[in-house]
Amino acid sequence: MVLGGDFRQILPVIPRGTRQDIVGASINSSYLWQNCKVLRLTKNLRLQRLANDDSAEDINSFSKWIAGIGDGLIGVPNDGCAVINIPEQNVLRPHGDSISAIVNRTFPEFCSGNFDMESLNGRAILAPTLDLVHEINDYMSGLNPTAIRTYFSSDSICESDSGVDTLAGLCW
Repeated sequence: MVLGGDFRQILPVIPRGTRQDIVGASINSSYLWQNCKVLRLTKNLRLQRLANDDSAEDINSFSKWIAGIGDGLIGVPNDGCAVINIPEQNVLRPHGDSISAIVNRTFPEFCSGNFDMESLNGRAILAPTLDLVHEINDYMSGLNPTAIRTYFSSDSICESDSGVDTLAGLCW
């Protein structure tokens, strides 16, 4: 069996569970864990797609810093609450509207109006609440000169124009 991912990113959900309950339910707390072999990725493949070596070096430095926090190498031993110093190059100090500053930093080509849709790939703004997501989306929608469309989902199936029964041959 192969398990993939970073166990620090998504912890098991234990309704009304304590921190101890959650840690105890994680895979590496299982009696089976001693029989597992852990393989670590050593090359950041996202960095290979970058054309600019300076950007790759910045992202590599950031990746190592984040991994160091997760591995407990940065900061001091703690009981779940710690103070971590953020390197100055990773701090965004907005003057005025913070949403505008975040969007301009994350999507500079989009804000200038000269952008390729591919420039949006691989970038995201993470937000702690849906309200903030809506604010960011509204701000970016206001920057977009093209028509905005909202697509709603549907819980019904449309008939095919081809006249072919698409469900024929399926086993239930």
